[in-house]
Parts: sequence; C-alpha cells; structure tokens
Amino acid sequence: MTSGTQLDITRGSAKLASMWNEIKLHLEDRRRSLAEEIRNYPTPIPRCDAQFNHLYEQQSRLVRELDRIGALTEKNLGREDYIELIGRFAASAPYTDDATERSFRSRMKTELSAVGK
Repeated sequence: MTSGTQLDITRGSAKLASMWNEIKLHLEDRRRSLAEEIRNYPTPIPRCDAQFNHLYEQQSRLVRELDRIGALTEKNLGREDYIELIGRFAASAPYTDDATERSFRSRMKTELSAVGK
C-alpha cells in the first residue's frame, strides 16, 4: 500500500513530466511559427533588415535550445531534474516577442510553484 506522501510525490512527478512535455511542444510550435514567418518574409531581404535578422536570431536560439532538450530525452529525468529544467525555462528570456509565450512562461512558473519543491 502506498502512503499519502508517496502518492503525492508520484502525482507531482507525473505533473512535472507533463509540464516538461508541454514546454517541449510549445517550443516546437514556436519554432514552426518562426520558420513560417521567415519563409513568408517579403523578398528581397537586405542584409541590414533588422526585423528579419531579429526573427532569424530568435529561430537560431530556439533551435539551439531544442537541440539541448533533445539531448536530455536520452536521460532518465527525475523529479529534481524536471524542477530545475522547468524553473530554468520559466526564468529564461522569451524566444519570441509573442505575448502568448510570456503568458505560457508565467503559467509554467505558477504551476511549478503549485507542485512544490
């Protein structure tokens, strides 16, 4: 029989894994959105186009983060790993200028606090 504390820890770990998966899906969605925006950017694109360069840098930063996350999928992540990764994501600078991303980060931070450390 599982104690109440152990059950809470198990539920918390499942919630953390779910949150981490949601973050990965969110980042993939952001990557696709940026790629589409870049693909549909009006041409010709001069080298000095600050808006295009900003989009390209956002995409590059996001791809690097997704590569780092991809390397983590080979590891067996534990509760503390999830807490650290989700906390780091919530505290990091947004990858895009989209208000929904700021809102998503805020929600992840709130949910992380609710799961408890």
